[in-house]
Amino acid sequence: MVRLDRDKKAALVSIVVTAFLVVIKYTIGLLSGSIALIADAVHSFTDVISSIGVFIGLKISSRKPTETFPYGFYKAENIVSLFLALAIFYAGYEIVLTSVEKFEAGALTNVPAAISVALASLVLTLLLSSYKLKVGREMNSPSLIADGKHTRADVYASAVVLLGIVGNYLGFYALDQMAGILIAVFIFKSGYEILKDSIKVLLDASIDYESLHRIREIASEVHGVRKIDSLKARSSGKFIFVELEIETNLRDLERAHQLSDKIEDQIKSERKDVDKVIIHIEPEEKEFVRYAVPCTENNGMRSKVSMHFGGAEYFCIFDIKTEDRELTDMRFIKNPFIALEKRKGLKAAELLVASNIDKLVTKESIAKKSPFYVLEDAYVESDVTDADTIGEVIDNLSLYK
Repeated sequence: MVRLDRDKKAALVSIVVTAFLVVIKYTIGLLSGSIALIADAVHSFTDVISSIGVFIGLKISSRKPTETFPYGFYKAENIVSLFLALAIFYAGYEIVLTSVEKFEAGALTNVPAAISVALASLVLTLLLSSYKLKVGREMNSPSLIADGKHTRADVYASAVVLLGIVGNYLGFYALDQMAGILIAVFIFKSGYEILKDSIKVLLDASIDYESLHRIREIASEVHGVRKIDSLKARSSGKFIFVELEIETNLRDLERAHQLSDKIEDQIKSERKDVDKVIIHIEPEEKEFVRYAVPCTENNGMRSKVSMHFGGAEYFCIFDIKTEDRELTDMRFIKNPFIALEKRKGLKAAELLVASNIDKLVTKESIAKKSPFYVLEDAYVESDVTDADTIGEVIDNLSLYK
């Protein structure tokens, strides 16, 4: 037995239920003479055709990318939605035309049967539209959502048909045809919304601002991302494609590739509808490089370099201009974690990461220790020195003239 995805199953259910309504409404419409009921049956018949198109679109869009179509077939759903909108417009036109031609045709016959069918159609259509919208939103399927909105418009149409039939029964003969015209208004509105959404996707319009802003926030929060120069995102079927241009201080290609993977993973972990993230990485044009050195005291250039990273009394943080390699800023921050029995090195590393340092210089190697992994995750480089003072560290680095 072939197992169908939920969206394809919903499309098949829609076809069966709508086809049943077509037969019943058309049959009773002929027997009663209700123009509104016959028009609604014709409209429902276009729904059957549209639902078949949605099912075909879902099948096509789920195919894997090929050499000719490397970006997949996701937009097949949006193309189906476009034709669905055109079918809706045509159905509305037919309803208006039929209603005008037979305006005030007279009293209906078999009214109880017509009322029963109109009421049953209203209830079934309401249940069907809720089902398709629920599955469409859960599966993020534009064509199924479009079909669900169309069916929701049919709920109002069924209500108007019911009122028209009841009004005709009470002696207001024109109400049946007026109901048909009012149905067309609902249909045209639904068709316009679907047409607009389909065209936006087919023309690669940007996704909504809130989603775009959240993707920017996710990327910005990843350590190593210094600046986001450009962010674009577009819908394709039920998926989103994202393009990012970022600046980073990383020079190593392997680490830059790791950063790219981390950004993509972070975005996809929150946005399940993101299919692909294309990231262009540019080296950051920094005005300065920020260094950190653990110290035993706060005594400027004469400050002693601490033998222990986590046990240092102070951390000296200084900036070196990249253009002329001059020292531009120096400050000392006290280590607030020195009294901790455990994890003081890790906490100190987190403190320096928060200070946006680029490189750490220590007397002892922190390789494979907890501070190392914190710094590595933030793409902070670390070096070992044999210098005894901050001044000697700067001289050894050949940074200060």
